[in-house]
Amino acid sequence: GMDITRIDRFAHPVLLERQRAAELATAAHPVLANGPTVETLLETVTTALASRGLSAEATTWDAWRTEDGRWTVRMSWQAGRSENFAHFRFTPGSHGGTVTAIDEAASELIDPEFERPLRPVAAVAQLEFEQLPTAPAVTTPTTSKAATPSAAPVVNQGPANQPNKRKRKPEIPAWEDVLLGVRTSGER
Repeated sequence: GMDITRIDRFAHPVLLERQRAAELATAAHPVLANGPTVETLLETVTTALASRGLSAEATTWDAWRTEDGRWTVRMSWQAGRSENFAHFRFTPGSHGGTVTAIDEAASELIDPEFERPLRPVAAVAQLEFEQLPTAPAVTTPTTSKAATPSAAPVVNQGPANQPNKRKRKPEIPAWEDVLLGVRTSGER
């Protein structure tokens, strides 16, 4: 090998650029579903960590360029014995630029409304029970004329007693919502 001091002089400018990109990303504005926030990433993350009883001073920031030339910023912090990471996509620009969450941890930190999607649950199977035929009423022959044909027993009609099984159609968004990307239902 080569002496490490000869390599360090070439690594130093790259490390400075990464440090500067991470510093710029903390001053960028997080982008949520309804647009960029007014607070910076550092202010948002500090508030989120403080609400969890953690200190924002214990966070470390790093940044690197991906193969497509965009910046990825990683924030790491300790919570108990575990080290946590949140990754953001940083886009430099006017007014500090913007950051978007890449992973779930980043989304939880910058979006107070973020909810994890519920696990899908299989639908409960609708069991249809067979209607057992009712036994015909046994009539005993009587000699009285009081027994008339109108006094015949009433048999339960099966289809009339079953609940209405119509399914609702799913809502179709208006063309403006599709074109503009607006979510009127508030779902993620």
